[in-house]
Amino acid sequence: MIHNKLNYLKRAVLLCGLMAFLACTAEESSNRQHYFLKGYDHLEFRDKQGNAMPVSEYISYTRINGFRAYTINDTSLILVNKRSGNPYSGYIRTYHRDRYNLQGEFEDGKMFQLRFWHPNRVLGMDAKISEKSISLWNEAGVLGVSGNEKETYYYYPGGQSIKEIISDTMRSYFNKEGDLERYTIIRDTATINYTGDGKMTSLYPFVRGKGLDGVVKQWHPNGQLKVTGRYKNGRQTGTWIEYDSLGNEINRESFSE
Repeated sequence: MIHNKLNYLKRAVLLCGLMAFLACTAEESSNRQHYFLKGYDHLEFRDKQGNAMPVSEYISYTRINGFRAYTINDTSLILVNKRSGNPYSGYIRTYHRDRYNLQGEFEDGKMFQLRFWHPNRVLGMDAKISEKSISLWNEAGVLGVSGNEKETYYYYPGGQSIKEIISDTMRSYFNKEGDLERYTIIRDTATINYTGDGKMTSLYPFVRGKGLDGVVKQWHPNGQLKVTGRYKNGRQTGTWIEYDSLGNEINRESFSE
């Protein structure tokens, strides 16, 4: 039983580091297709040293909260005219998979706005790069995601009720009536989960770059300790104990140091 809980603990640690803008909670891998500059043979992306870079290094496709989105992988790249070497100002309009119409607007080689339209011509994304804001809609025009530099909002399908609010240090979950059900605090050394009324349910200490490291704890709804054990450098160590809601020990496992 403790092993099943540990799989959950490992997944919980993945919350840390998920909040890179427009990329925190990606639900499928980026599709690196060379579509963005199709038809613009006189343009190319270059790095700070002036080296030509493939389009796939600049932009990719992903999903956020189930909604199609396009993300900028490397904002340091500059779009330039290959003939003159000058940074490009203006817009480019192209198609992804010959269906999704994308339009990027540039000034001095830097994109400041990226939009795409669904095949039925409904706006699917409006990302104002310079303002660090984004909105995503489905083909029916229903808003699914909106965000800014500080917070990102996920909405329930078919309505405007907020499902999740995500920031660098906190993740909050709501029911369809708008009540806070639970939330997660992400600190530099631990991820801590709470119920909506502020009761701690679990604590997962970690070291960035190493994973779980320290004493892991879970609590029953009545506040009684449920599971306790230690991780060291991402591996279980020492004695792990599980308790029932009355505080009685029901399972114990030992791991090598």
